[in-house]
Amino acid sequence: MLAFGAGVAAAFAMDSGPFPAPFAALGALGICMLSNYHRGQAVTTPLTRQLRGVGQSTMLPVALVAVGVGFLGLPAATIPEAILAVTCAAAASAVCRGVRWRLQAPVRVVVVGDRAAVATATARWAGTPNFRVVGGMLMEPDLAPDAAPREVLGVPTVVGLDRAARLVERWQADLVLVTPGVGVSAEAFRRLTWALAETRAAVGVTGVLDSVAPHRITPGRIERSAILDVRPPRPSRFVCGLKAAVDRCGGLVLLTLVSPLLLAMAIAVRVDSKGPALFTQTRIGKDGRPFQVYKMRTMVSDADSIKSGLAEQNEYDSVLFKIRRDPRTTRVGHFLRKSSLDELPQLLNVVRGDMSLVGPRPFVPDEVARMDNDSLRRHAVKPGITGLWQVSGRSDLEWGESSALDTYYADNWGLSGDVAIALRTVQAVLKAEGAY
Repeated sequence: MLAFGAGVAAAFAMDSGPFPAPFAALGALGICMLSNYHRGQAVTTPLTRQLRGVGQSTMLPVALVAVGVGFLGLPAATIPEAILAVTCAAAASAVCRGVRWRLQAPVRVVVVGDRAAVATATARWAGTPNFRVVGGMLMEPDLAPDAAPREVLGVPTVVGLDRAARLVERWQADLVLVTPGVGVSAEAFRRLTWALAETRAAVGVTGVLDSVAPHRITPGRIERSAILDVRPPRPSRFVCGLKAAVDRCGGLVLLTLVSPLLLAMAIAVRVDSKGPALFTQTRIGKDGRPFQVYKMRTMVSDADSIKSGLAEQNEYDSVLFKIRRDPRTTRVGHFLRKSSLDELPQLLNVVRGDMSLVGPRPFVPDEVARMDNDSLRRHAVKPGITGLWQVSGRSDLEWGESSALDTYYADNWGLSGDVAIALRTVQAVLKAEGAY
């Protein structure tokens, strides 16, 4: 309603006659709002996808007005009127959706499935501010009500769906998440949707598609069976070419802008400790090809020879070597790492084509040699200066979690997702969480 009101106000504000009223602009606004409303909004729909839908809803009405001007004799002034009305409505809708996305967190989730499904969901979202499991409905064929646990990892649970609507209201759930399994049949799922029809909770299904981004999933049907068509994890050549062009051009522009800062950092590094200002190291890039990465030196010049003596102080698990207060880090280096300024020379790698602005983190060969096959999936794309790992906690993450983030990006990256990661990078750099 706020979006519609903004569009109406803009339409009448631009009304310039001789048309008796901005009917065409109001018609375009109506089509825009119907399209926007028809797309709907669920608590699980990412904000970026919602905003993309808002933008797409503006295209058809403006095109129809242009056709009306060209072929039906509408006044030319109708076009700017319609564009302003639709733009104001879309802007108001985008703001409202953004505010609602912020205010709805955390989403309160009830999990339907076996005990493992409840435990998995609870553990996965325990440290996130966006989702919280508040209850579980256990669906296991051999689980008797008197033998069932009353809670799983601190989450209250019940057996069956008999009291689904009442429990959803009691737990004030926003989302009922169904995990398919032996105990969850198609009939049980249908009856669950009937029971929850009068509640405010949305119903979702999770499971085998956990690692697939929404933009790769399209609803389909075979006879009376609903299916989810999953696109392969490879964007079109046009999208890949556009990303490469943006990387090279954007990297060159950024490198030119920060060149005075790079010079100042180089002088500070040289004055603070002996050795070169730039640090080069072999990293593994796309398709397993090695390349020389450029970074501002943050450690003493013989850091690699000292590393073996610090193995027992490693605070990271598995593949990586990280020490929160690494004795090899110089005074200037500590500041550069905390502010992430030491990463700026990697813009040279972006311009050369070794790296992307957004992508998985590049690793050194001995770290790659200890990775499993799933972790090696990161090499399907170019490594990046920033990425999901960098904006999700960086070195504070465990290896399994950081590897899953990079693998998820390699399978599901898109241009709009890259823009979102770039915007989140600014916040991550300012917070400096996990930067050491």
